[in-house]
Amino acid sequence: MHCCLITAPTVTEFRSQGELLSEAVQLAASLPQLGILSVAAVLESCGDIPHLIDANTAYLEYAAMPGGLHADTFAEYLAEIAVRSNADLYGFSSICSTYPLSIRVARAVKNLRPYAMILFGGPQASVVDAATLAAFPCVDFILRGEVEQTLPSLFQELHRDYNFSQVRGLTYRDGTGVRRNPNAPVIEDLDDLPPPAYHLSKYLAKSTSASIELGRGCPFSCTFCSTNDFFRRKFRLRSPARVLKEMREIAEVYGIHHFKLVHDMFTVDRKRVVAFCEAMLACDEGFTWECSARTDCVDRELLELMARSGCRSIFFGIETGSQKMQRVIDKDLDLERAREMLDIAEQVGMKTTAALITGFPEEDWEDLRGTLRIFTYAARHARSHPQLNILAPLAGTPIHADHKNEMVLEELCSDMSHQGLTQSRQDLALIRSYPDIFPNFYMIPVKGLDRDVLFELREFLSMTVECFRWLLCSIDQATDLLCFHEEWRTWRVKLRGDLIGSDLRRYYVGSLFRGDFLRFLSEHRLLENPAVRALVRAEEMLTAAGEAQENACAEHVAIAVGEPLQPADVPRARGTTRTLKLEYKLEEIVTSIAARTEPEQRGEVFYATRVDDKGTLRLVEISTSLAAVIKVCDGSQTVAKVLDRLADDLPQLEEEARSYVSRRLLSGAHAAGFVDIYRTPGGIPT
Repeated sequence: MHCCLITAPTVTEFRSQGELLSEAVQLAASLPQLGILSVAAVLESCGDIPHLIDANTAYLEYAAMPGGLHADTFAEYLAEIAVRSNADLYGFSSICSTYPLSIRVARAVKNLRPYAMILFGGPQASVVDAATLAAFPCVDFILRGEVEQTLPSLFQELHRDYNFSQVRGLTYRDGTGVRRNPNAPVIEDLDDLPPPAYHLSKYLAKSTSASIELGRGCPFSCTFCSTNDFFRRKFRLRSPARVLKEMREIAEVYGIHHFKLVHDMFTVDRKRVVAFCEAMLACDEGFTWECSARTDCVDRELLELMARSGCRSIFFGIETGSQKMQRVIDKDLDLERAREMLDIAEQVGMKTTAALITGFPEEDWEDLRGTLRIFTYAARHARSHPQLNILAPLAGTPIHADHKNEMVLEELCSDMSHQGLTQSRQDLALIRSYPDIFPNFYMIPVKGLDRDVLFELREFLSMTVECFRWLLCSIDQATDLLCFHEEWRTWRVKLRGDLIGSDLRRYYVGSLFRGDFLRFLSEHRLLENPAVRALVRAEEMLTAAGEAQENACAEHVAIAVGEPLQPADVPRARGTTRTLKLEYKLEEIVTSIAARTEPEQRGEVFYATRVDDKGTLRLVEISTSLAAVIKVCDGSQTVAKVLDRLADDLPQLEEEARSYVSRRLLSGAHAAGFVDIYRTPGGIPT
């Protein structure tokens, strides 16, 4: 029996070229899906070499076709690719955010190959298995949970007597309806599993990192999380020797030395974390890695050891900044300890992600304020990336069970399930028809909060922390951030109207928001705050420099650095060059914001914009003399007149020295890329 495996799409929610070309989407499209690669390895051990269809790669190809993004026919396109394998069984992985699309692809495959069998697995199908089979005749089987040991049993029955009642974890149809066999036991020794079949995919061919499964199972029971439904509460880790073996194999074949270690709860067993770190230190092969952890399962000593052994990044699911809500959702983190772990991770050189959620049914405005305090606390750490997401009621979770009769569907209810600017109409039709199968696209009303405010707050924070991190932190230091956001939102509505859903998301990810935000701040009372004022002026200057266009006349030619100057040459500040005079050093402002102190006034400090070697526009501190050179090089005067003006500003020097210093200043500004010098025909070298 020949199999074709289709990965769960992860980037198909992005439906514009701008989104698809972004670094984040390209990275997401390239990440390997360990679950389906592990299944492929099991099939190989059973004697079949499966076809592996990467839905993300196919989608990027589809999106590049004329009209592809507007046709909403990707399900049919992917099905046509899949059926070329002439497989007897088509196996689909599933995640909640693209489950409607995966169902549509399966239906299209069934239409093209009616006698082939359709098998689903993965987190989403496992938890809505019976409902899926009842609603969608195209799906023949769902194999729940960990399938590496149960899939061979299913294959045996497909080759023999079709006695599916003996296959643990299988949901299927018999003559009377949908049957659901008892769950299969968890796989106790993960070292017994074969390594993922990376060789069947192109994931690692051009990648700089690889994912390795570190363990499975979570002993905790947070009310919003679905991890327990799939991997259960039995905590298991692979041995350090097995993980190192996979690292070495990947490094040898693909030249990769950085690894994403996949396990939500790696640090639960401290002794095993220490053993892993010691093994990494002993191997001394230059491997680096990243992982996830709870803030109550690490401490300074452990984080220092992890950093020494190559850990470069850690994901902390903090969820809420309210101690009350920590208890309500059964997370029970100590928030002071969470802050301390963010501090220590920063000190030892680790990047952190601080993941937060709002929109819990029991949440009120004070709870949300607490969450914002954690958000901005994390943002004050240069290596930290805070995230605020809106709750999605995941199928099978206690929150979904308690509130499934209250769910409502609005446009873009939660970014946890959909981050794109628009949604497929065909997906939405399924979501509306089957709320119990696709509940993560719905929202649970929160009596104490305004949903529209939450949605806009999430979009606002996502973009301000990306574009104006230190300005956001300075605002938080100066005033109540939630009240400030309401002022901003009122101003924004007056200017742009009451945008909702995808229109609001488009506004925030575009340049229009950034310009509007600076304009709002330029009129706001917070401009009296020295840090806010300095940062606003710096951002305004960067914005102006970025929008500037080179204004050279066609008949003028910019001369090369080091070429002798001619009196008739025309020096002009480069189009992207702007100067700024402040009373504070920007670096000290950032340091003071991070420490929640006040910056020290410095008198006159000058900055200029300059494009670096990577093409990024940056602010650099410059001398008073260089600022004077840039100011006088306005394109209206020749080199001779510019040198005379600069010499006049140096009365303390002898005439010959003034001429020499002026020439050196102008040449230095030219060499540093702040000034261009243009030549007209017939000039005479000075």
